Amino acid sequence: MLGTHADLVVEAGDDCAVCRLPGTELDQVFTTDPVIEGVHFERGEVPERVGNKAVGRVLSDIAAMGAQPQWILVNVAAPPELEFQYLEKIYAGMSALCERFGAVIIGGDLAKGDTLELHVFGTGLLPEKAARLRSGARAGDDLLVTGPLGGSFASGRHLDFTPRVPEGIFLRESGLVNAMMDVSDGLATDLRHILSRSGVGAALSGAEIPVNGTLEQALYDGEDFELLLTSPAAPELQKQWRAAFGTDLPIIGKITENPGLLELDGEIIEAKAFEHFASE
Repeated sequence: MLGTHADLVVEAGDDCAVCRLPGTELDQVFTTDPVIEGVHFERGEVPERVGNKAVGRVLSDIAAMGAQPQWILVNVAAPPELEFQYLEKIYAGMSALCERFGAVIIGGDLAKGDTLELHVFGTGLLPEKAARLRSGARAGDDLLVTGPLGGSFASGRHLDFTPRVPEGIFLRESGLVNAMMDVSDGLATDLRHILSRSGVGAALSGAEIPVNGTLEQALYDGEDFELLLTSPAAPELQKQWRAAFGTDLPIIGKITENPGLLELDGEIIEAKAFEHFASE
């Protein structure tokens, strides 16, 4: 039931929607994410950390397209007993991350609710037709990831992560990336989105996947907010990456011609991750 428009380049199904910006040679990306008490953070959490996560999730989506963050809107639902100073500190956390990457909070709304909820909407800019999409993977591409996966909730990293904004722009500008997305629901689940949109399969090498904790956690934990990408020229991309960031960009597998088939060390792996409406 979503609408269509001549300026809508990428509809729902990617990290962001992409629209042409009339009168320019730019595209604008749009995304939104909720952060809800009891689901994404616990009551009494340090408010600045909650703010970092709330806006960081949106900036990570924008980074996955290779775009420069632009405008941020925040809708807040809060119980009447919430101390206003707590909300101010949440905004301090959001503002600090926005300032770091050139985004600006320009408005929003406040409503009464049973629990604290932050619904963040963001936009970004990039050259027209340049967005890196989930649908761009090709058989033969190498599969790479920008950092370790797993154990995010156990370590608290799900609140303190830094969205890969400059890295996403660099990867897009390199011209060596066919497909890209962020890892929010676990490697095994998110990689399937690329496979589905691109009509390909993938073969992962367990020994090459950088992990925080166990391989199982890397596959299924989620909330890592690293970038997952495919490249037809991985060695050159790795060389440029090391020169730019001084870290490794590990190859963790290969894109195959088998649509939808995801393998780990030659074995088919199952899909399982946190689902908001899954039955108990």
